[in-house]
Amino acid sequence: MPCSYRAYEIRARQALVPSRLPEYDYALNPYAGCSHACIYCYAADLTRGPPGSAWGEVVYVKKNVPELLKREVRRLAPGVVGLSTVTDPYQPAEREYMLARASLEVLAGAGFRVSIQTKSDLVLRDLDVIVKYRHAVDVGFTITSLGERASAAEPCAPSPLARARAAEILVGRGVRVWIFLGPIIPGYNDSARELGGVIALARRIGAELVYDRYRATPRAGARLRAALGAGEPSPEWWRRVRREVEVLCAREGARCRSMEEEWGLARRDSKRASGGPA
Repeated sequence: MPCSYRAYEIRARQALVPSRLPEYDYALNPYAGCSHACIYCYAADLTRGPPGSAWGEVVYVKKNVPELLKREVRRLAPGVVGLSTVTDPYQPAEREYMLARASLEVLAGAGFRVSIQTKSDLVLRDLDVIVKYRHAVDVGFTITSLGERASAAEPCAPSPLARARAAEILVGRGVRVWIFLGPIIPGYNDSARELGGVIALARRIGAELVYDRYRATPRAGARLRAALGAGEPSPEWWRRVRREVEVLCAREGARCRSMEEEWGLARRDSKRASGGPA
């Protein structure tokens, strides 16, 4: 698909919102929509208007997010912020608007912890800020596959190898880095070869690996079936894949954890570390 998008500047009413993900206290999404256009992304089903219906083609830029944050951090209890949960904070629009960078400086400077999740090596542009606040920042790179199939599922995202290099650089600067192997999709990246490649990468660079299964949503499910012929994520399939992941992690000596199993523990430990609201 052609990797072009239309950006529209809008003004948001709120920057930080309570997170629905148990590992975070707040979610921050400086953009609505994502020009990486990943066909499996559940966010297309959660994003209203053109950014959701024309996934990958339209991005709303919440240009006033930094000024909103400056007010919100003065009245909200410090906690863990997920940057971002339904968009990529380092998608191409970030080159111009620098909303992720500005948000990171405001939040970390005010005593919040920030957990970045991205598919882009653009995050290295902000290496100075991340290293400065590395006690309060972690960076997760989503890598679903290191093979050629990645471009079919993530047509407009930077290459997995570029993400891997960025992850290794951050680890070398003392930043806590994790690799997100997810979603694991039937018939796409659930083979031992695909799983093992990402697990071996995480072990080699010294990053934790977090893995999770694909959960079917209407728009993403239709795109997956059309583009990849992906199968249904049945409970039996997931039990088999989880066992495979556990065997491979043990064989590699990699630090791995299941997202769904660790959600409760992650929330408790993150709050304890941040002093956030109980």
